[in-house]
Amino acid sequence: MRPLQALVLAVLAATPSAGRADVPPPVLLVHGMAWDLQHEDGTWGSPTATAGGETRWGGMIGFLQSQGFRYGGTIRATAGRVQLPESFEFIAPGDPRSARVFVLKFSSSANADGLALKALELAETIRQLCRYTGAEKVRLVAHSAGGLVARVYLQSALPGVEYRGDVDRLVTIATPHLGSDVAEHFGDFLGTRATSIRPSAALIAALNNELELPSDTLFASIVVRGLAADVRGDGSELDKLINGEVLDKLPVEYRCGGDQVVHVRSQNLRLAACAVRYEQRTGRPVQYMLARVPDPSPRDFCWRDPTVHVAAPADDRVQRLVSALVHDGALLWATGQSRQLSGWRAWQAALHANGAVEAETLRKHPWSEVTSVRIRDFTCEAQDEHAVRYTFAGRAQSQNMLLALRNRWTEVAGSIDITFDEFGRVLAAQPQMR
Repeated sequence: MRPLQALVLAVLAATPSAGRADVPPPVLLVHGMAWDLQHEDGTWGSPTATAGGETRWGGMIGFLQSQGFRYGGTIRATAGRVQLPESFEFIAPGDPRSARVFVLKFSSSANADGLALKALELAETIRQLCRYTGAEKVRLVAHSAGGLVARVYLQSALPGVEYRGDVDRLVTIATPHLGSDVAEHFGDFLGTRATSIRPSAALIAALNNELELPSDTLFASIVVRGLAADVRGDGSELDKLINGEVLDKLPVEYRCGGDQVVHVRSQNLRLAACAVRYEQRTGRPVQYMLARVPDPSPRDFCWRDPTVHVAAPADDRVQRLVSALVHDGALLWATGQSRQLSGWRAWQAALHANGAVEAETLRKHPWSEVTSVRIRDFTCEAQDEHAVRYTFAGRAQSQNMLLALRNRWTEVAGSIDITFDEFGRVLAAQPQMR
């Protein structure tokens, strides 16, 4: 069985979910900042016609449907109102109130604005969705700046808009929790929708340093990385918002690099001071996990080519993580479940072994960029309750940045010592090359 399959099965061996037993919390997918205001956001997938005349969804919507989450349709915010779907979209007739997945599309005014108007529309959407489905709470999955929009509501950051205790979980994908370095340098060209998420913005500072995460909500950050070529600086512009004691213990994949848009440090909510206080107050973890996503446009001939950041919600690995985290009773927030997380730990360790192969390849060929990594002979050699040693052999393909046609394969072998906490989070990774 593949490690990811073991992860899903482990998470599904679950405890009861919060809320009313007869109405499970629906999942609401929230997109981030709209780069192109002339086209509708397609973050979560789009419908396609099959040869038999049926219409099927791709992307995150289609994957969650395959995992048993029935899709109920798109909720549209417009002119200060929320329009709920009256019937299933592109599916056999039925009552969308029994669905488990919905997509929120912000209004054109909100897409052109910063975080505040989007947060207002999200708050009203959650209220209406609970009334619509009969559920007491929803589960939010947010991509990019959509995660910040959710936090503005959850942390009662807008005067007069108090959090109502109606969010069960927030799972973020490549969210700039600590602000976006790209917005810091180019935000003036995009207006308030970008300047509002600068690391220097007052709202970003308040969300991370001053306002509290609600105790009744579970949090998880999916930290997205491409390969080594996507590194965007050392992340020093984020230092004033980061808990240094937490950062210093993390392996290099959580400290350097990014998804071509957002630095890995900013994607990890656990690094914020509010997350440390939340854990001390509740005893529950602010989860984080690594997902490596291939570059969808490795040649980058045009600035409009898709990035790793944009491609993340459509990536199979990210989709499986989301599915595991939104299922009832996910084990990654539970105590005393260490033995059931062996498949999860092996999968995360393999990602860090990939990073070790990548780093060694770049050390040997510093003027190159890594385009592919393959791991073989990945074996658990020794372990105790929280520390595990794995040995591995692998190879990486790299391309010279000056001579584009010069490609090479580099063989790498070694071991890696991984330290996990009781919730399966990787605290440290120490590779040793042979």
